[in-house]
Amino acid sequence: MSKRKHPKLRQAAPPPTAAEELRAAPLQYPVWGREYIDAAAIAQMDNAMRLPISVSGALLPDAHVGYGLPIGGVLATEGAVIPFAVGVDIACFSGDTKIPLLDGNDYTLADLANRTEPFCVYACKPDGKIVVAQATSIKTRVNATLVEVTIDNGGKILCTPDHEFMLRDGAYQKASELVTGQSLMPFYSQRDDEGYLRIQQNYSGRWHRVHWMVARSGLLGKIPRFQAQRTVIHHRDFNEANNNPDNLEFMGDRDHSSFHRSLVDQNTHWQSEEFEKRRKQALSAKARTEEGHHYFAARGRGNLKTYWEQDYERAKANCAGNGQRGKLFLIARNKSDKGRAQSREIAARIHICDVCGEQVKSYIGLYNHRKRDHGVTGKLSNHKVVSVQRVKENQDVYCLVVPDYHNFALSAGVFVHNCRMRLSLYPVAPNLIGQKQGQFERSLMEQTQFGMGAAWQGNRRAEHAVLDDPAWDVTAFLRSLRDTAYAQLGTSGTGNHFVEWGTFSIKEADSRLGLEPGDYLALLSHSGSRAVGFKIANAYSQLAADLHPGLDKTVRHLAWLDLDSESGQEYWLSMELAGRFASANHTVIHRRVAGAVGLKEIASVENHHNFAWRETLPNGRKVIVHRKGATPAGRGVMGIIPGSMGDAGYVIRGKGEPAALSSASHGAGRAMSRKAAINSITKTARDQYLRERGITLLGGGLDESPQAYKSVEAILGAQSDLVEVVGRFIPRLVRMADEPGDI
Repeated sequence: MSKRKHPKLRQAAPPPTAAEELRAAPLQYPVWGREYIDAAAIAQMDNAMRLPISVSGALLPDAHVGYGLPIGGVLATEGAVIPFAVGVDIACFSGDTKIPLLDGNDYTLADLANRTEPFCVYACKPDGKIVVAQATSIKTRVNATLVEVTIDNGGKILCTPDHEFMLRDGAYQKASELVTGQSLMPFYSQRDDEGYLRIQQNYSGRWHRVHWMVARSGLLGKIPRFQAQRTVIHHRDFNEANNNPDNLEFMGDRDHSSFHRSLVDQNTHWQSEEFEKRRKQALSAKARTEEGHHYFAARGRGNLKTYWEQDYERAKANCAGNGQRGKLFLIARNKSDKGRAQSREIAARIHICDVCGEQVKSYIGLYNHRKRDHGVTGKLSNHKVVSVQRVKENQDVYCLVVPDYHNFALSAGVFVHNCRMRLSLYPVAPNLIGQKQGQFERSLMEQTQFGMGAAWQGNRRAEHAVLDDPAWDVTAFLRSLRDTAYAQLGTSGTGNHFVEWGTFSIKEADSRLGLEPGDYLALLSHSGSRAVGFKIANAYSQLAADLHPGLDKTVRHLAWLDLDSESGQEYWLSMELAGRFASANHTVIHRRVAGAVGLKEIASVENHHNFAWRETLPNGRKVIVHRKGATPAGRGVMGIIPGSMGDAGYVIRGKGEPAALSSASHGAGRAMSRKAAINSITKTARDQYLRERGITLLGGGLDESPQAYKSVEAILGAQSDLVEVVGRFIPRLVRMADEPGDI
């Protein structure tokens, strides 16, 4: 990419072409909650569906008029991106990077990007607990700069320099900052004696069978009980390594045994040529693994025992004298100079546990320590960094979207991060807010900054790895935004940006969040990439408009950039950077505010809105999906739908509805414009509404009054086929800007 000074200084825009002409009529699209959407928002969506690049769309129940595309609108385009309707995501790995899936096989990210349905991967919690999670693969950047990370099992990982690896302590570090000898969070798998795939848990060292990890993740539904039977899990294709949820079925243990006996009697599977071929392949592969050696050693011992029992005298004669011969050999060796020297060396040798780093004097002691404390007997060698080197060739890169956990295992044996409204949960009772209200209010007033130009000064400025992101140096335009990013990291804007303490309630245990039913203290924030994202959007929207002067004035805000053009690639890179900055912004806000009251989170949920992703429609068509004021709601994807400052918000789980482009609303949606709210709602009416609900407001303009918003419960009800509710957030202390938003 070139390093020109500013996108608006490009060469003159081309003349109008027939490709800029709108369709005579809009493409048809579904609408959820039409009764809650005004005619102007529908007219905006109609215009968007007349664009020549549009292929699909949807309008969600929180929809209201926005710039160009309505807020609450979802638009799929082909080969082009619309800056005014978009936000961001992150870049990651080369397309040939392999990922282990639950079917027991490894697949490249490029291959996974062609899948239209979510698949299951391994993810890791900060405490080292490995779980099963749903994911999707997307291409995130074209012609990206790469580094090669080599780890001590010989694995080589090609990724962007800014991609984060999970360290052994659960923290993350960018690839470019990894150092030789640094320990990464490892991923180990093996087959047990019965052929079942097992994963070693890093928090305990214990080996867990994957099919039960899938069950405990909730992907199979509630675990049933069978009368007078033990619950087991049956593999429908009889392949114990295939742990895809659709291959697993709960059964009673006696029913399971009866089922297998019936198959033998019917000769429907066990005696088939295909099964025999697979059996031999599995045995051959198993023999080459450490657990295979243990298995066949045990089998050999059984054969020897049978041999001795059947012809004891012959076996005894064959072994006669073995002990005496071995004894004489060992005595002679140990008395030799070489044997004595080796014994002294072994006695003085210090062994270091490669799992926890503890020093043990003897090898036997090390073996016993690793087996007792970590459940490990073999060598663990794939979690140390050997080197990080720049790669000359650029490549297209891919990443996985892993809701809730935001990381995934590579076949190379380590875990890496993936990539924003944020909810953080804390292990204390919510009534702590009332007991220490002054302290909680100070945390919001002193540890946040709100306003159009809000910024931190001097030593109050935050440090974060995003400020060293190499993307800032790609163009002079991005370099000019770096100081702004530094000053605004950890701040919020005006309008509906907020940071609020409250109560999060969950009625059923949730394996994704790792929470039991109950009430939790929670911190919820809504912010973005601040002036960085605003300036990027404005600059490239103007550039897109300059490149399409023939567009009808009704859609001038929907001018697009072709993704195979230099300007399109620059925009995508810039918006990815803005997305990483937005994520870091939330991290800093939550760290500061929670730190001021001495709390450390135990779980969190994040989600995007105002962004675009490369996705594949069910018919296989590759598109760019713009979600403006909408949130991803793929099957199993968790998100947040907040209400107003005076109403509940909800953590939801998506159902992956294709007609809605796997999307849901990102809030309740405005019932009146900001100007109308200021002119019709009094401060007295707003404050009474909040007081009746026990909510304290710090700042906040009349334009954000609760009365200016639709009912979040009604909006949720209108999209029950798109999402299910996981938990409910009730605000108690709300911090917002004193000034109104853009009216």
